[in-house]
Amino acid sequence: MINWEARDRCDLKELQEIIGYLQFCTQVVPHGRTFIRGLINFSMKFPSEFALRHIPAYARVDIRWWSAYAQAWNSIQILDQPKPTLHVYTDASGLKGLGGTFGDEWFSTRCPCRFRNRDIQFKEIYAVFQSIIHWGLAWKGHHVVFHVDNTAIVACIGSGTSRNHQITNVLRSIVMLAARLGFLYSCSWVSSSNNQIADAASRFEYTRLFAMAPSMQKKPCATHPRLRGIKHTLTCPPGSPSFYGTASPPRPA
Repeated sequence: MINWEARDRCDLKELQEIIGYLQFCTQVVPHGRTFIRGLINFSMKFPSEFALRHIPAYARVDIRWWSAYAQAWNSIQILDQPKPTLHVYTDASGLKGLGGTFGDEWFSTRCPCRFRNRDIQFKEIYAVFQSIIHWGLAWKGHHVVFHVDNTAIVACIGSGTSRNHQITNVLRSIVMLAARLGFLYSCSWVSSSNNQIADAASRFEYTRLFAMAPSMQKKPCATHPRLRGIKHTLTCPPGSPSFYGTASPPRPA
């Protein structure tokens, strides 16, 4: 991958070889399919197998992510061994906010202004991302099941791909955070009627939240200091946290 990071052009045969190699890697690399879609799209742009083409930015993204991913995982972690299971419930509520629960902990945060006009599917996967930057450091060595009441996002997280590039960007960040923080994950659909606590948190309806779950902690969980203020991409070197930040949650009454 280092040689590919330094290149600016390639032919179709070279590109197909690296795609084939990475597709083989996805058999043992958790969620590796997330990072080959850009390369596959690029391979469809060649007029002939002998043509040389400039490597576009969207294909370089996949190359950089594979390079960073290889540094984050070692030959032991890359093997999917049985792990203790944890359950996390998340929800998004239109223009209001994002919420989630993990055991007796919960978070409730406004959707950042720059994302408020995006569709509900983006907000649902962004809520999953927010749960990771709140609790991800406690999940090392575990398998986390994200319970979401949006079937499209369940399918997206399960397949590791999406036609929506904005959702794909968040999905890539979720995969990289899982690699950096040392946990595996899957996603399961939950009916809205069984996701009421996360729904109440996303709507800032704290009275309803405590009426349904009086044992929940009285204050929302804050973003972990080590994961707060993420601004760059997760392809930064280890120790340089990256990507989306979060808006401050309103205080519960």
